[in-house]
Amino acid sequence: MRSFFRVTAAGLVALLGLAAAALVAALWLPMPRKDGVQFVAGLEAPVEIDFDSLGIPHIHARNRQDAFAALGYATARDRLFQMDILRRRSAGRLAEIFGSGLLNLDKWNRVMGFPQIARAVLERLPANQRAALDGYSAGVNRAIEEAWVLPVEFTMLGYRPAPWRPEDSISVILGLSAVSFGGNQERMASVMRRALPLPVVEFLTPESDCYNERLAPREPERCASQSAPFDDLEALMRDARKERAAGLTGRFGSAQGSNGWVVAPAKTKEHKPLLANDMHLELALPNIWYRAQLDYGDVRLVGLVVPGAPMLISGSNGKVAWGLTSVEGDFTDLVRIEHDGADPMTYRSADGPRRFGTRTESVAVRGAATETFEVKETIWGPVASESLLGDEVAVRWTALDPAATNFDLMNMDDIATVGSAISLLKEAGGPPLNVLLADRSGAIGWTLMGRLPKRFGMDGLFSESWADGARGWRGYYRSDELPSIVDPLSGFLVNTNQRMLGADQFAPKIGHDFSGGYRAWRVTERLRELSGASEGDMLALQLDSVSEPYRYYQKLALDALDGAVDLGGDAAALRPYLAAWDGRAEADSLGLPLLVEFRQALIDAIFSPLVAKCRKLDPAFIYEWSGMDGPLQTIIASGRGGLLPEAYSDWPTFLRAVLTRTARELMRRHDVASVADLTWGRVNRVQIGHFLTNGVPVISQFLDMPRRPLAGCRLCVRFSLNFPFGSSSGANARMVVAPGRESDGLMEMPGGQSGQPGAEHYGDQQEDWLLGRPSPLLAGEPRHKIILKPASLGAEAHADP
Repeated sequence: MRSFFRVTAAGLVALLGLAAAALVAALWLPMPRKDGVQFVAGLEAPVEIDFDSLGIPHIHARNRQDAFAALGYATARDRLFQMDILRRRSAGRLAEIFGSGLLNLDKWNRVMGFPQIARAVLERLPANQRAALDGYSAGVNRAIEEAWVLPVEFTMLGYRPAPWRPEDSISVILGLSAVSFGGNQERMASVMRRALPLPVVEFLTPESDCYNERLAPREPERCASQSAPFDDLEALMRDARKERAAGLTGRFGSAQGSNGWVVAPAKTKEHKPLLANDMHLELALPNIWYRAQLDYGDVRLVGLVVPGAPMLISGSNGKVAWGLTSVEGDFTDLVRIEHDGADPMTYRSADGPRRFGTRTESVAVRGAATETFEVKETIWGPVASESLLGDEVAVRWTALDPAATNFDLMNMDDIATVGSAISLLKEAGGPPLNVLLADRSGAIGWTLMGRLPKRFGMDGLFSESWADGARGWRGYYRSDELPSIVDPLSGFLVNTNQRMLGADQFAPKIGHDFSGGYRAWRVTERLRELSGASEGDMLALQLDSVSEPYRYYQKLALDALDGAVDLGGDAAALRPYLAAWDGRAEADSLGLPLLVEFRQALIDAIFSPLVAKCRKLDPAFIYEWSGMDGPLQTIIASGRGGLLPEAYSDWPTFLRAVLTRTARELMRRHDVASVADLTWGRVNRVQIGHFLTNGVPVISQFLDMPRRPLAGCRLCVRFSLNFPFGSSSGANARMVVAPGRESDGLMEMPGGQSGQPGAEHYGDQQEDWLLGRPSPLLAGEPRHKIILKPASLGAEAHADP
């Protein structure tokens, strides 16, 4: 028997050794060669790619098409699986490799018709942009061909990627446009309008917070008066007390966006303009951004690209620097369909009855039968799969218009002034974005890029019928109608997703829920005080963790505790813990963990009863609005007993109950005996995972970054947000640059250049990002070199006897 166990144990050890060896082989065999020569179809001349100590490619080419071919090659060597996922996502082809868990996402993208849109966009592109896409595709395909062992994800999933096509790059850009979809907000608001008095809906959906109103006033009286439809609110609260509604509010608001600002020479140390840009999206491995430097002809580009797309998203060409932030506007309408008579295939329009168009979509599903379904189409757009309040709705969205997407941004490569950049960007397609600009002469500017719908008869917050022609879109705002600012007297420009202009500067309403008001106010206050600024000062501001909005909740909690007659047990520890908070969201900060959860508990306790009737109309209804704090604080400040959500005698008693209940739950969740043990770093631990570990958690230790404390918060300039389902949102990159002084520029990003687990550059920038330590913007000294030559030269070499 003992010999049997010895043999069995030896067998298990051998099996484990084989498994470990197989894992090591799967991770290491796909690593691309670091030096050598490759032949690429379509190149006009040889191209050199130098890779520095971080794996950043520095491309030296004769022309743009060859440079982008080299960019496609370099990016695919590092990020091939990510590129394949990005093109599959908008094309509705994820279930094909992952199975039914992603079927609904695929069906949504197919209903939108993104594959057809990508082909239509390609047909519209000018010749120089198509040539760039062709060159990029050739480079990607050469990287695929040379990979004798594909990255480990392909091995695990058992498939080989198809050749890259120019329309795949368009699919990647269309996938990024998903951040501009506003249909979910319109669904929520439409349900609220049906269920609640209109004054309550208006009260609960402010366009911006009061920080934004200070900077760009549109409704300043709202912040000055503290008025509210109290009678309607009290009636809703009375009705809801019978059912004890809870859990009807979201906790994240906008989980994406960006910070950007630009400072004029008069406020900088070197008397050169400085641009700072940090973009906020869900943090994942690999990073959505890829660092690159390209030299071709007289062009010198450095900055960030999206894997799969041949254009610099944020960076500098040596003459002009630019950075992007999300507009957070409304570019979607859900058009309520009115059927014409009893015919289900006919709908009403301003021009009379029309027949629905139809198309058939088939989605392959791994391990299951192919899903085939029919999509109905209208003159406004496809009919959504989900009805809204019992009505079919068509999706009118700028991203579904082939004329709204192009690659004009790549033409920033030789722009020399802020003025010429603004003219170009106002014509550029893609998701609508704010653009911050600085040029070498010292000018600074801001403008909008992308298509903004010109609505009539409505503002777009609610779903409406367009059947009678009284509401709709009259195309888009022309480039000469889009706003811009150049060289303001303040000496700086800031956009952190807030509404940029007041009503007197730009009257049209382009959004309903601008989230970045506090960040914009904080950055503005800091820049007003600043003089002699350097790149390091700009980075320090990007890392600013002061959070003024939570001061309100600190005072509210302390005042409630001061009113208590007897605070025994755990509650007695709350006051010193909360008083210890210094207003910052650093890893060692005390008090903030409880304040963040206290705010959220108040939001749910007060607003869930007020929107309870919405859940009866829509079982999936959730109230989520970035500007919740204003209505919440107005209700609390009123002190009206009729607005108490539970049977408490007064507001201080209610607030203490919520506070102590929240503290107990927080201690239980983090397994601590006292709130004094809860630092912000213990609670705010960044989670950056690989795409595959969502479905196979056992491999997370090999593919994910270790969870670490992270400074910053949702209401900080240093934006940071953790989701309960195992991921985080934050700054995917931080960049600071003065055009013409790129050698002093700074860059940070989580993860690394490579998307291949086990690679040297898979996570080598992670620690510096966590600690706020930048690397130089420009690529460093070459460590490795790849030379790409025209394929014709390779053919000649093989033909040479």
